[in-house]
Amino acid sequence: ILQQSTSGGAFTAIAQAVLARGGVVFGHGYLRDGREPRAGGAPGRLKVGCFSVEDASELWRFRNSKYVQSSIGPAYREVREQLDAGREVLFSGTPCQCEGLLGFLGRRYPCLRVADVVCHAAVCRAAFYSYVQWLDRKGGAPAEAVRFRDKERFGYRYSMIRAMGKDGDPATGELYRNGVESDPYLRAFFSNMCDRPSCYVCAFKKRHRESDLTLWDFFDVYRLDRSFDDNRGVTRVLCHTEAGAALVADASSHARVAEIDADAACEGVREMTESVHRSPDRDAFMADVAELGADAYDRWMPDTFRVKAERAARLAAERLGIYDQAKRLAKRALGR
Repeated sequence: ILQQSTSGGAFTAIAQAVLARGGVVFGHGYLRDGREPRAGGAPGRLKVGCFSVEDASELWRFRNSKYVQSSIGPAYREVREQLDAGREVLFSGTPCQCEGLLGFLGRRYPCLRVADVVCHAAVCRAAFYSYVQWLDRKGGAPAEAVRFRDKERFGYRYSMIRAMGKDGDPATGELYRNGVESDPYLRAFFSNMCDRPSCYVCAFKKRHRESDLTLWDFFDVYRLDRSFDDNRGVTRVLCHTEAGAALVADASSHARVAEIDADAACEGVREMTESVHRSPDRDAFMADVAELGADAYDRWMPDTFRVKAERAARLAAERLGIYDQAKRLAKRALGR
């Protein structure tokens, strides 16, 4: 579960607790196996959307973050139907999707649990569609799944983007893999060049939220508890309600849990409360995405000498076993 999860697998543990009581879990994954119509008019072959599962063996579909806007489709209506039938429901999503659900329902059902994530921003679907075309060309075969934070090679601290022939099936082979400093999609994402316009003025970034729980990364867990710092992944979970705290307590039978100070957990987490800054190149890049498709990434994100040098430095530090120390020194130097 840790290997498949973006961080520490906390959502799986929380979902297992709900499913064990006969509940239903709504999350976000690739729409396949007959779920494709839930995406509506979203472009491209790989579509991400919201749907439900009722068995723990299906939770793998929700693991690993998807750096693209997810289609809600009929999920809000389905949540209400399940709640009206008296079932416990866990709904997860970005802060805007979670508050959207609560607004749609119009009241707080006692058997509803809502878990949001600390969201950087949501990438426009058109940018992801063009990137999938770029991957198809780069890998020499159609990509059937993209893992944006893959830990298989270097673990949690230096996760990579990885394209495969089929989600979760190693037999189909790996088509492509690259680090955050090299992959054009991740470079565009962290340069804030491909986000939805609303993400630059997000109304849902705040410390105190309407959800029961907020989940996010914990790369610097060594600040508070070195025993968790094993390069396998850790999730911070901020409890906003008593129901959320009770759910974490229930999940503790499926995960290793330690209580920490909430203020210390949130210290320095700008993405929790601040919108990302719109890149001055955003409109030009998205215009090229619309006109050039996959070629836009080659134009805007070439593999320059600087990129090659950073990639070589990261890989060398990892092989020498000093990646953690080098990364922490770099963060201090940059004041992060």
